[in-house]
Amino acid sequence: MMIKRFTLLFSNLLEKPFYKDELIAARYKVITHLGAGGYGHSYLVDDLESDQKKVLKALRLHKRLTQSGRSHFEFEKQLLKSIDHPGFPRYFEGGTFNSVPFYTMEFIEGKNFEQLIFSEGKRISEKEAFTIVNELLTPIEYLHNHKIIHRDIRIPNVITDGKKIKLIDLGLGRQLDLDREGLRRQKVNLRKEINFQADFYGLGHFLLFLLYSNYTFPTNTHEKSWEEELAISDQAKHIIRKLLQIEPAYENCAQIRAEIKNLYLF
Repeated sequence: MMIKRFTLLFSNLLEKPFYKDELIAARYKVITHLGAGGYGHSYLVDDLESDQKKVLKALRLHKRLTQSGRSHFEFEKQLLKSIDHPGFPRYFEGGTFNSVPFYTMEFIEGKNFEQLIFSEGKRISEKEAFTIVNELLTPIEYLHNHKIIHRDIRIPNVITDGKKIKLIDLGLGRQLDLDREGLRRQKVNLRKEINFQADFYGLGHFLLFLLYSNYTFPTNTHEKSWEEELAISDQAKHIIRKLLQIEPAYENCAQIRAEIKNLYLF
């Protein structure tokens, strides 16, 4: 553990992200740095060959130092490449620049829900929150039908242009191993397990973030549970409890969709 922390600290000091206007692989001109995750730096770039904006994701230094880090990045790339669904960014091409592996994908116009809630102060009602979740179930179900678990469903990874919703960042995505799926409750971090319920657990927390956007936090009061604080219907609470595995978990997306439909008659 100490070696891992030292490697991360050392690599963060040495790592130099691509700078604005830098030309990557004689083709991609950096417009801006979009952010960094556990595995990669993401940049908005101008593809000079196709004359279109793309997102370029480059593997971080501390991950390039290990075989597992390089393998996971390649797996992420191949995973995105295999997906053919409008709920995800489209994969374009990959390459290496100055020994840094990268790949490019579709630039999604819009904002993620972290920006909408915390930067723009968007308030989301119960019905609107469940409408968003109901739509998000479509790309999640696509992944599950292809035995892929996203494992990182969070407000920064869900983007909307005001009409459509897209799910991004497959950095933690894994293939479902049916022989090991029965071991799902033995780990502490339910979100990081490799089963359908891991995504449902993430979806439950995503839903709570949406609902809390419409909540005014009182001052000088003792901490309460979300069930006490949120003024939402009993059926909504029931759905969230099942997503969070407080009650017996959902087995598939169809079960969640059916209960949301029953609640709001979509």
